[in-house]
Amino acid sequence: MALDGPALARALTGPQNPDGGSGAEVVHTTLCRREAGSFQRAAKDGDDLLVACTQESRLFLELNEQTDGAPGVAERPIRFVDIREAAGWSRDALPQAAGSAARLTPKIAALIAAAQLPESDPVPTVSYRSAGRVLVIGMADQAQRAANLLADKLDVSILLPNAGGRLTQQRDAAVHAGRVDSINGWLGAFQVKWTSTNPIDLDLCTRCNACIDVCPENAIDFSYQIDLSLCKNHRDCVAVCEAAGAIDFQRAPQQQSEQFDLILDLGKQPLFAMHQPPQGYLHVADRDDAGSLFAAVLKMREWVGEFEKPKFFQYKAKICAHSRNQVIGCRACIDVCSAEAIRSDASLKGRVTGSSQAAGDAPGGIIVEPHLCVGCGACTTVCPSGAISYATPRPAEQGRRIRTMLSTYSRAGGKDAVVLLHSQQAGADLLRAVGRAARSDKSVRGLPLRVLPLDAWHTASVGID
Repeated sequence: MALDGPALARALTGPQNPDGGSGAEVVHTTLCRREAGSFQRAAKDGDDLLVACTQESRLFLELNEQTDGAPGVAERPIRFVDIREAAGWSRDALPQAAGSAARLTPKIAALIAAAQLPESDPVPTVSYRSAGRVLVIGMADQAQRAANLLADKLDVSILLPNAGGRLTQQRDAAVHAGRVDSINGWLGAFQVKWTSTNPIDLDLCTRCNACIDVCPENAIDFSYQIDLSLCKNHRDCVAVCEAAGAIDFQRAPQQQSEQFDLILDLGKQPLFAMHQPPQGYLHVADRDDAGSLFAAVLKMREWVGEFEKPKFFQYKAKICAHSRNQVIGCRACIDVCSAEAIRSDASLKGRVTGSSQAAGDAPGGIIVEPHLCVGCGACTTVCPSGAISYATPRPAEQGRRIRTMLSTYSRAGGKDAVVLLHSQQAGADLLRAVGRAARSDKSVRGLPLRVLPLDAWHTASVGID
């Protein structure tokens, strides 16, 4: 990319960046390689460092450590901003395009100015603790395959909802059978209830396979459950299993309930039907390819230990319009929540969970479960009273980013700016793909130079304010 250093220096020197531009007057083309000395000299100055490159962030951090007299990253963090792929550049940004440096300056300056803003103020966090107890729910073949991949790292249990498939002869994991009655919770705190109606008690079963050999209808397979639709009441299996006593057709349905840290659901339909399932739960349909299962297993193996996430919302119960005098009024936040993290608190006499209000302050509001909240912010957008607001980033902080980008873009000579809001994960990945494709594929135009990308944790968190 062609850069105009002096023009960037002028654009970055302004009311909001009084010291900006001092390092932009010299353009480096191989700062992380042949010109690394320039970076090291800047590191020695002790000033805050903003490096407009994320690709080589690891190398720059190593260079900082190797530089005598440079503050450590703990004393002076180095911030990185991507002004290349993250901007989704059009083909007009290619170095061979006539006048490209001048046309790029407003957008690059806007991106750098926004990255120079102070970090958001810290917010309360929500903690999770997982000891690695995972329940794999699915048919025997795929459940056993997943259990084998997880067993060296996690404490695995298997729940078989139906007969069919094959378990290993060796008991590597606790195996249960039954229909799931309910499942709720989150990472580190899932509660699963199921009912078993199968005549074979898997705890007593020795997997000797004698029942499979004698069953004339082939109603028993290596999942060690009986397909009752095939069974014709011969009961030869009961006789051959007399020593172990694992088969009892008169046994009453057994209801069980256990707590798990993680859930791997391999059924056709997910057990959590909401758009945003809780953290710690993964669904891989039994019709998906082996690669999907392997990706889920790799992710689940890392969910052991203690984890934190921001508490994305703030709730003021006193101005909540959900209910008064036990009469339900507004339900906007409950209806829009894709994670089903919000429920009515009208029946709990005003006790509010997850808020800063003292018990009894609320006239009958809502409960927002912070462990289920995924931070989409849709509730804050639809709330008519402002009782729920988005905590990170706050509207004022997001407004300062937008104002900084637009004012810098304008000061650098840019016109007709368009702000493109995108998510920090899927949206950012798409922009990088577009920017990369535009450099090599003439059919891909990329983003126009006047489009300024602005990331948010979730685009639904951006309200009218």
